[in-house]
Amino acid sequence: MLLTLLKRECQSTKRVFRSWYRSRWAITAIERQSVELNVLKRERWTEADMNALPAGEHDYFERKSGQLFSDTGELLGKLAKTVSAMANSGGGHIVLGVDDSGTPDGVPTMQGSTSTREWLEQKISHLVVYPLADFRVHVVEPSAQSRIPAGRQVIVIDIGDSTLAPHQCAHGGGDARKYVYYYRQAGRSEPAPHFYLELLRQRLVAPALTAELVALTPAKAGQVADEFFLAMRVGFLVKNTGRVAAYKWQLRMAEMSGHPAPRVADYRFRLADYPHGWSMSDGIRVDDTILPGCALREDLNLGLYLRPVSREYEAFRYEIETLLEPVTLGVQLATEVSPGQVEPIVLRSVVDVKQLAEFVMKEVSKRNC
Repeated sequence: MLLTLLKRECQSTKRVFRSWYRSRWAITAIERQSVELNVLKRERWTEADMNALPAGEHDYFERKSGQLFSDTGELLGKLAKTVSAMANSGGGHIVLGVDDSGTPDGVPTMQGSTSTREWLEQKISHLVVYPLADFRVHVVEPSAQSRIPAGRQVIVIDIGDSTLAPHQCAHGGGDARKYVYYYRQAGRSEPAPHFYLELLRQRLVAPALTAELVALTPAKAGQVADEFFLAMRVGFLVKNTGRVAAYKWQLRMAEMSGHPAPRVADYRFRLADYPHGWSMSDGIRVDDTILPGCALREDLNLGLYLRPVSREYEAFRYEIETLLEPVTLGVQLATEVSPGQVEPIVLRSVVDVKQLAEFVMKEVSKRNC
């Protein structure tokens, strides 16, 4: 009788432990999907940012000494393990060229004939399966009195909370095991429990959308009182790189920089702010859905008041070049579950000053006939 009671008590204890164990991983996995805990990728890293990181080991960042670069196989193995863990745990930062004590020892600036930053950008995506798309590689900007050794640099890899998670480590080397799923636990990259992986697979994830600038085309031009107005379409290719269909999304201009400050009022991004009486035909798309692996073209409006010193071609060309070529637009791609980050888009790559100036001249001449 006593033995039977002990067995029942033991089985009950095991059930309670299993229930607690599963609940613990459930809470951890769900918490790491919280927007407040997600790690945001930065636009830049400075040495001051690097020095501000707390001492010790943390789930959201990891330091790795530059000595790893002496053995490429071990380096890629350790990176694969950490990238898998970060991507499966809400994201984080990998600081290369700083030892565990926080002292910078730096990494080489080149890998053969390729810069170390570019080399890492080519390697990181394929260190895990599925290939990782949500990451950025930064060279840390040194301070005036830098602790980074001369001739070397510190690199930070920002890993986002991947919508393609879970990711397997796809490169063995060092203590990394190939085709193992890792996650961050107590400041270390550890093999992920099965239940944690199941929660990652089953979670409701957002579509992974990217917006690529592809064109800047003129739409309409004409004289408005003593000025001229040029209406353009800024064309983007919105791609779904994730595994979830995007049903509701919106691309918008959030900010602008690089423009001549006294001319800020000459830029117009809404049709309602175009000159009075201007009509622009906007096509209406029946379905905005973007399936995984597919893309849609999206055009945003950009209007520009031109104030050339004369009505000659060169005057229009100079005006357009001055107002458009230095501009960087901050574009925000929102979905049903995320407002999206503001991404910088440099216009210079798609600005054809000659084409735009010729279009303005032609339209102005046509309307004056």
